[in-house]
Amino acid sequence: MGLISRSNRRPVLTVLATLLYAGAAAPMSAQSASPQSEFETRTELEKQAQTAETEHRTQEAWLLRQRLQNGDFQEGDRIVFALRSIAAPTLPDTVIVRAGRIVQFPKMDDLSLDGVLRSELNERFTKYMAKYFKDPEVRTTPLLRMGVMGAVARQGYYYVSADLLVNDVIMRSGGPAPNADLAKVEIHRGTDVIWNDQAVRAALTDGLSLDRLHLRAGDEITVPARRNIQWLNIFTVSLGLIGAALSIYQFTK
Repeated sequence: MGLISRSNRRPVLTVLATLLYAGAAAPMSAQSASPQSEFETRTELEKQAQTAETEHRTQEAWLLRQRLQNGDFQEGDRIVFALRSIAAPTLPDTVIVRAGRIVQFPKMDDLSLDGVLRSELNERFTKYMAKYFKDPEVRTTPLLRMGVMGAVARQGYYYVSADLLVNDVIMRSGGPAPNADLAKVEIHRGTDVIWNDQAVRAALTDGLSLDRLHLRAGDEITVPARRNIQWLNIFTVSLGLIGAALSIYQFTK
């Protein structure tokens, strides 16, 4: 998986624009209404994957098929969790996805999240809790560990809600540095560029969430620094070269 080719940039930007969801200007919080509403469903992802494959947008199709097959959750992800039920015990308000993509609760079976999408998380938790409690009301907010690197105030990894926007995640790192080049932001997965600068600019402009960009734990938003031309250094070197050339000329006359 590599950089999106020039021939594929226009389709990618078109698809990113169509993915803009309602109310993107106001990211949701764990306390706001239904955190699942902004997450893409399996039906939506399947349609997008088929379209991407038909139009030979292999990069996007690969990301979509990965989500459909493996789900959205990785080891180390955190889930903000609340349970309301008759005689429900006190349970942790945040759980961690462990090796094997499982969640563990005291004196309960392991809950597998293998292949589960963020849009399916609340339903999966509700069915799981119904085995132990009567008529449980469950509320979940998935968090993922995103890296923000480069020209920002505080480089590092941050746990953020998957319905946040790319620019909101950058602000979690203290915001862009004075020399940040926001026109060249890329998103990396390991050594691969999964969204190039043009695609990220479209996401920043249109307000696409991490979920809508098919991101997962460990992905990194990279903000490069602008290349400042050191004119004083260039002028100094140029004077030196001119002086050397004049010296050679005088010597060879």
